[in-house]
Amino acid sequence: MDVQRRNALAFFGEATLFGVGMVLIGFTTVLPQFVSELTGSTVLVGLVIALAEGAWRAPQLAVAWWLLPARRKKHWLTRAGLVSRPAYLVLGIALWVGAGSHPGLTLGMFLVLHGVMFLFLSVDHMVWWDVFAKAIPAGRRGRVLGASTVARGVLAVGAGGLIAWLLGEWGPGFPRAYAALFSLTGILLLLSLGSWSFVVEPDEEPVLRPSPRAYLQQLIAVLRENRTFRSLVVVRLVSGFEGLALGFYALLGTQVLGFSPAYVGVFAAVQTVGGIVAGLGLGLLSERAGIHRVIQVATAASASAPAVALLFLVTGLDAHHLFAFLYPWVFAAIGLSLSANFIGFANGAVELAPPGERGVYIGLFSTLSGLTVLPPLLGGWILARTSYATLLSLTLGLVFVGHVLSWRLGPIGGRSASQVGPGPTAPLEQPAASR
Repeated sequence: MDVQRRNALAFFGEATLFGVGMVLIGFTTVLPQFVSELTGSTVLVGLVIALAEGAWRAPQLAVAWWLLPARRKKHWLTRAGLVSRPAYLVLGIALWVGAGSHPGLTLGMFLVLHGVMFLFLSVDHMVWWDVFAKAIPAGRRGRVLGASTVARGVLAVGAGGLIAWLLGEWGPGFPRAYAALFSLTGILLLLSLGSWSFVVEPDEEPVLRPSPRAYLQQLIAVLRENRTFRSLVVVRLVSGFEGLALGFYALLGTQVLGFSPAYVGVFAAVQTVGGIVAGLGLGLLSERAGIHRVIQVATAASASAPAVALLFLVTGLDAHHLFAFLYPWVFAAIGLSLSANFIGFANGAVELAPPGERGVYIGLFSTLSGLTVLPPLLGGWILARTSYATLLSLTLGLVFVGHVLSWRLGPIGGRSASQVGPGPTAPLEQPAASR
């Protein structure tokens, strides 16, 4: 087997197994339900998403700076994965042996392990995209990402059925249902690390690590000189206000609209179908029309989720209405948006980076995007003091602005790639969450 095919299969396996594992503890489905059953706090539901977003995004510029001189970076992900990827398995085992009967202890353990998982994901994410860009030719990246999205989507439909049974009236109930989901997630994440071990990383000339002051000046130069990259960051930040409501759609369905808790599995399955649809077309769209077109699709899908949920509230639709089948579109839109973000925003930052500077571009984009940690926290605070209608209206308005801004993006990749330069070439060096 030639090296390119081996690398494509290894990345496909790693991303697929990782993605299915994360479906089992979905941030928009399972985790909000878990935290709600454990504490009943909407603010803590927002904290779960915010903790993950902040923990993996904030350290990335420092990680990029540290890894600059490394000729090969693969082993850094392996080390980080050995520390972080068993985290949910540990939590699952703790729930099996009785931790669930002590809510305070369980919440503390969950927040620590959840935080550790995503803190080390900052290294994981940085190295994954850097090695991916070296090991997979530019013309085939969208295809590999799209194929992985489709595969994990198909597998996650089955995962959605499992979630529906575990959380439904015939399932084992709290906390055993969540013990099973956390344990399976931990196992799949470890298996994905096994697939990563088959990646063959090409050599690359190391880059001298600049002083912190020089590094800061180079980062500023990237933002000042690369208009398309700067616009990419702005669109991501504004569209990131989708996070205001992201953790509350499942709770709205089960606590307000009358859907059974078993529907959490249905919502998870439908969300993955949205991801399948995205993976089928958006990988090819990124290669042919450009990554900027994928981002426009992503932001449109993001806006449609609060619009449909708001429609249910305004018109009085609920789980018993003839048109109740429309509500799962919220989760299909989220799945499509998340997949498009993966193939769009993260891939766009890689595409805009000159050789030798990928780590800086990925780290800078991820760190600046870390401001999206605020909307989930703010969303929980807003919901605790107002209503779902207020929260959804605000989310819809802000995400729509993000969609409008996406049409001002310059061409990124695709057939237009030759029309734009790669940006500044200062000597510098992205689940999901994100892949």
